[in-house]
Amino acid sequence: MQESLINKITIDIELDLEDEGKRDAIMKSLIADNINFPQGLEMHMHSLSENMLLIEFSTEGSIETVSNTVDEVLSHISIGKMVLNDD
Repeated sequence: MQESLINKITIDIELDLEDEGKRDAIMKSLIADNINFPQGLEMHMHSLSENMLLIEFSTEGSIETVSNTVDEVLSHISIGKMVLNDD
């Protein structure tokens, strides 16, 4: 199947992570995901407040590549949230 190419795709995801500690833990856990990205795909993270995390994805590549990457990152966030909430 041939991948669809678009000039530029930008995806912003804002997450409410309850508190600063959880926000920082999720950010640190995602740093490893920000290595060896497909060429032309970038991920940047920013703290918006004590509990809010902004994750920005941008690419000039294919829709499928960015979709798969966002899916993988969201999966890692979900796992991280489960671990952090396990008392």
